[in-house]
Amino acid sequence: MKPIIAITACAEDDLSSRLNAAYSKSILEAGGVPIILPLGVEADVAQILSISDGLLLSGGDDVHPFHFGAEPSPKLGQIHPERDTVELALIHAAITKQMPIFGICRGIQVLNVALGGTLYQDIDSEYHSSKRLKHTQQAARGVATHYVNIEQDNVLMKIIDQEKIAVNSIHHQAIHALGDTLKVAAKSNDGIIEAVYHESLPFCLGVQWHPEEQALAGDNEAKKLFKAFVAASLKYKKKA
Repeated sequence: MKPIIAITACAEDDLSSRLNAAYSKSILEAGGVPIILPLGVEADVAQILSISDGLLLSGGDDVHPFHFGAEPSPKLGQIHPERDTVELALIHAAITKQMPIFGICRGIQVLNVALGGTLYQDIDSEYHSSKRLKHTQQAARGVATHYVNIEQDNVLMKIIDQEKIAVNSIHHQAIHALGDTLKVAAKSNDGIIEAVYHESLPFCLGVQWHPEEQALAGDNEAKKLFKAFVAASLKYKKKA
């Protein structure tokens, strides 16, 4: 049987839920079965994860700075506390179960916050580097616009097997202080953390770019990420 992948949804202003089709299509292509989780299910995460084999944290709006002990920057974007609540509950429950987790864009950020890390609320106004890159691209979502450098001896290197790949970039926040038990897997040339992994879980990976969009555009490295996540979820399913 195929593994069931629970995917967190984006929140609209009226708190209805939506999800870009690229996420579910990428999971389907990699051999998984996607289910989309709406807001308001934080009290039921144990039951939800009992019928799931992997957790995909999708992209979206900003994480509320209260969760990492900060006041709002003038450059803070849209926030939805209801989304933060359900995703933080899901992350902690999934970690307890040692369930595979894959965080994308906002997903890497909320994963970091769940483990005690902090964020740059806005890269352009808070991150100072003479080499700073453009991280909010003005190009189609599937177009790669900068490179990331992958560290040795981590799950991302094992999946990609390359020291440098080209990625898309659609974010204005990023990891500042790293969360407990997380390690850096990749950085961009200006020093922004682009990927992290959990040092003790079988599969827990976060990336700052959007591989779901690149996978649909035919990018082989992006497809490898989803195949590895689904494979880890299938292994988890067989053990459960």
